[in-house]
Amino acid sequence: MNYSTLSLLIKRQFKEHYKTYVTGLLVLLVLLIFMFLVVHQWKDSFSGAVQNGVFVIGLFIAGGVFSNSMFGEFSSPQSGMWLLSIPAKASEKVVSSIVISTVFFLLVYVITFYVADFFYLLFAGSLKFESILNPFKNDFYQFFFIYLIFNGLMLLGSVIFNKNSLIKMLLAIAILFIILNYLNGLLLSLLIPEANIVSSITFDSFLFSHHGENVKVFLSDHINFYSALFVRIILPIALWVLVWLKLKEKEI
Repeated sequence: MNYSTLSLLIKRQFKEHYKTYVTGLLVLLVLLIFMFLVVHQWKDSFSGAVQNGVFVIGLFIAGGVFSNSMFGEFSSPQSGMWLLSIPAKASEKVVSSIVISTVFFLLVYVITFYVADFFYLLFAGSLKFESILNPFKNDFYQFFFIYLIFNGLMLLGSVIFNKNSLIKMLLAIAILFIILNYLNGLLLSLLIPEANIVSSITFDSFLFSHHGENVKVFLSDHINFYSALFVRIILPIALWVLVWLKLKEKEI
C-alpha cells in the first residue's frame, strides 16, 4: 500500500465533495439543534439521558448517510467506471474511505455535537460543566465501536447495491438484527429451558424472569473479553475486508 497514494485519495475526496460536506455539516448542526429543541419542548415526556439519545440518533443517521456516500459513484455506470479507473489499488481506495468515514467523520461529528449541545444548554439556562455529555460515563463510548460495525455494513452496501443502496442496506441491517436477536433468544431458550427469557443482547447479556423478578445475566469476565475483542475489532475488520473483496471483484 502506497501512503502517498492514500493521502492523494483522501485529498481528492475532500476536494471534489467539499461543498457537499460543508452543506451536510450545516444540516447536521441544524438537525442536532432541532432534536435538542424538540426534547426541550416536550421535556416532560422524556426522562433519562436526553443528550445520549440525541448523540446516538444523530451519529447513526449522519454516519449512515456519510458512509454510504463513500462509494456513491456506483449509483451510475459512468461514475462507477470512473471510480474503478482511478490509478490506485482497491485496498487504497477502501482504506481511504474507511479513514474518512470513521476517523474524520467521528472527529467532526463529536465537535459538531458539542457545539449544538452548547447552544442547547445555553438556551435552556443550564450551561455548566456537569451538564455536558461525558462519553466515558456508564460505558457510553461503546457506541463508537457499534458505529464501526455500522460503518462497515454501510460501506459494504454501497459497493453491493448500485441503486438505492442506503435504503436497501438499512432494510438488510434491520432484517439481520431481527434474525440475530431471534436466533440468540432461541439458543438461550434451548440452553436454559427452565428460564423465561425476557430479552437478550447478543455477545453481551440476557434478562430472564424468576418468580416475578427480572434477573440480568452478564458474560463472565473471561468470555466478555473475547466477546468485546470480536465485536470491537474482528467484526469491523472482517466487514472492511469484505468491502475490499467486493471492490476487487468489480475491478475484474
